[in-house]
Amino acid sequence: MQTIANAFKEEYRLAMMDPGDAAEERRKQRPGYVAPGPMEEGDGTTAVAVRTQTKSTFAKGWEAIATKTGLTSVFSKLQGLKRTPAYQKTEDALEDLRERWETSENPMVHKIQDSVDGFFQETEQGEAYRAIRARAPTFNINDFLAEVRRDVPKILGAYLKGDVDALAMTNVSNEMMERMSGQMRAWEAEQKFVDPRVLHLGDVELVETRMMEGAPLVVTQFQCQQINCVRDASGVIVEGAEDDIQAVHYLWAMQLVDKELVAADGRKYVAPTWVLREMMLRGMMAVAA
Repeated sequence: MQTIANAFKEEYRLAMMDPGDAAEERRKQRPGYVAPGPMEEGDGTTAVAVRTQTKSTFAKGWEAIATKTGLTSVFSKLQGLKRTPAYQKTEDALEDLRERWETSENPMVHKIQDSVDGFFQETEQGEAYRAIRARAPTFNINDFLAEVRRDVPKILGAYLKGDVDALAMTNVSNEMMERMSGQMRAWEAEQKFVDPRVLHLGDVELVETRMMEGAPLVVTQFQCQQINCVRDASGVIVEGAEDDIQAVHYLWAMQLVDKELVAADGRKYVAPTWVLREMMLRGMMAVAA
């Protein structure tokens, strides 16, 4: 399933790097990087044939979600904080100084650098945790991750089934609801039906905690196993196979917002609620049989 893996690697690069080439530049700067040479023609049975690859229906759907309606990805915003003109101007001016600082062999320099890095990281995360505690005093990170893990099959299942009503009953943000329902309608119009089963779900891990747009945001990651099988309206498989199991890697960004809820007696009230603000595939690869 190299086609699918390559498609999602490219999607992730575009969404995260905001169509720049920063990721490629960082790769080129790594020690030991060797620029690729020209492709030589081969012959015989050992020759490698290069052909144009097409994205899977699943990949196209996720790419559409990332760009539909012009909404900016949360993950793009996380990266984009360092792309403002003011930041870039300062970054350029201090480039030489930073290089000398980072390559210094002075132990004191390294000690100071570690302290400064830790200070800013703790300050940013600390601000987010204080905001969480203020709005949800009983918050516990382990309980939070367990709750996200319980919600994953519900949200993914509703999305892949094309069940808008079921998806609306889950804790997804208005932005995600709009984008996901739009893609579900597109699949319905094309008469394509994706296998909705989640065969296995791994542990949900914490990636980052920070403030965004005035509300705390928690980024998590996890891996699950799904079936890459797409059928048409008559049930004929048009892509993948029933036994094409893929390990899919996700990033989920959960944000604490005020949401209107309905009590058992029908009374409406507003309470702080964790909603899925953004999700993105980091990649997918075939599971060995």
